Amino acid sequence: MKSHSVPAEAITIYNKALEKTNRGDFSNAISEYQRAIKMYPYFIEAYNNMGEIYSIIGERDLAITAYSKALEIKKNDKVLLNLGVEYYNSGQYDKALTYFNESLKQNINFHEANYYIGLTYYNLKDYVKSEKFLKKVVQKDHSHLKANYMLSYIYYEWKQYNLVLECLEAIKNIADDKAFINKYYGFCCYYLGRYEEAVPYLTNALKQQPEYEKFKKYLEGLTYENKVKEIGDVDKAIKELEKILMNKSPKLTEITKLSMLYVFKGDNKKAEDLVQSYKNKFLAKAI
Repeated sequence: MKSHSVPAEAITIYNKALEKTNRGDFSNAISEYQRAIKMYPYFIEAYNNMGEIYSIIGERDLAITAYSKALEIKKNDKVLLNLGVEYYNSGQYDKALTYFNESLKQNINFHEANYYIGLTYYNLKDYVKSEKFLKKVVQKDHSHLKANYMLSYIYYEWKQYNLVLECLEAIKNIADDKAFINKYYGFCCYYLGRYEEAVPYLTNALKQQPEYEKFKKYLEGLTYENKVKEIGDVDKAIKELEKILMNKSPKLTEITKLSMLYVFKGDNKKAEDLVQSYKNKFLAKAI
């Protein structure tokens, strides 16, 4: 760390505290930080690191006190973020936002502040604002794991399946939650009419969630060639299925078949609207 006017002996003690922290010797690390602060009362980094230790061991009040003392010396983007995280973790989202926003004012390029602001708005169910800040994160760090996860949730809720796939592409090779990747990739491909692509992702998802087996088997039969051979006159088949839809309660296979035919005709929006209208009633039974 840069010394500035910090006494050399205080820096030596601070570095010893870092070593103890890295070894998990938190009690003695705190004692060393306190020694460094006693020697140099304006030691912001020592206060911040002490706060981080208190946070790790579950002493939230002591963590807040340490961060607050650091901020009395000088506003610091990282300390402001850490203090906001304490309030976020306790469910005090409005108070957390105050510190996250102040952190961002101190450093407009602090993308972790953008991430926490986006995450907080997500918990407040303000998805429009959440997306705004999470997008800033991935613009700086295309493969930011957590931001892409959250954006995937948001875009899926908005039925913007191509955007979900963009987020998943950015993290699929580094994501720890493979079930999440496979499930969302599979269903997005399905809603976009890309049935053959959906099958392998849902097959992989089965390793963690066997309830997709029936749906995966169904999709395996939806290849273009097989269905064209089976259907023949596509326009005629569409009219027949639409008649069924109007006159009686259709089966899931009829709904999916009709949506597939719409895709064949290039009307993806019509196909998506049809599936969405009936998925709550039928798709739950299928999977």
